[in-house]
Amino acid sequence: MFQTLCAKYNQSNMRPRQIYLYSLVIIFTSCNQDTDPVNVVQKTINSIDTINAIYYQQTLTRGNTENAGNVSPKERTFYYERLKSDSIIGAKAHIYFYDSNYVFHEDIYDGNRLIRKHNDDSSVAIFDLIKYPDLRKKPFWGKTTPYTIQYMLNYALENKEYYIFELGNDTIINSVNCHCLKTILEKKALRPGFYTFTVDTNRVEIMILFIDILNYYPQSMRLETYFLDNPDNIYFTDHHFYNIKFNPKLNDSLFITSDAVIKGFKINEMKP
Repeated sequence: MFQTLCAKYNQSNMRPRQIYLYSLVIIFTSCNQDTDPVNVVQKTINSIDTINAIYYQQTLTRGNTENAGNVSPKERTFYYERLKSDSIIGAKAHIYFYDSNYVFHEDIYDGNRLIRKHNDDSSVAIFDLIKYPDLRKKPFWGKTTPYTIQYMLNYALENKEYYIFELGNDTIINSVNCHCLKTILEKKALRPGFYTFTVDTNRVEIMILFIDILNYYPQSMRLETYFLDNPDNIYFTDHHFYNIKFNPKLNDSLFITSDAVIKGFKINEMKP
């Protein structure tokens, strides 16, 4: 009788223990996934997939470490609407460039036409991709949209043998807890939208993303390039995003590139 009671007692106590151990395994597995940089890459790709439109402001700093004193931050505001058929930046765009509160420049892109308005001298450069389709064959305009970031991460996963993936220490950006993800490409260069590497045996490209731990969307990004024959001189761009709004309803007028938008401007039509 005593042995029977003991057996029943052990069986009844096994269930809570098993549940407890199972919970620990789930928690450990979940935490362990967040220490795997490739898993963070995939979650970031999936997060950007949910974004069809976005608004944010940006502080951009560009320079190189040999001239660290010659660096000044620039303020910009971005409106993007996803354009999956576009291989340039992946979105319709309207970008405002500020000098204090004055908008001295605007880029407007609808997927077929880019107009670059210089408001300070009333001139405009026009890139008509239908009239001059060969413009698409060479880099004529580069903007780091969410979809460009997604493209670069997808390309890295598809070509993992050429990349190094690293996770640094978590940090806080915009009062948000963030993963620090680094992708490193050595002896090659990647130009988004052109589907292939360029071989450059002297070059190293690094992308560092600070990614919200909860929604896996980048809060900040640093791009670095250096050359193996002079590794101490690092060329960098720091992109700090803030006031981010996901999937806002954007007015179609933001992306109009007709001649009416540039009435009174001196026109410079760009050709391949």
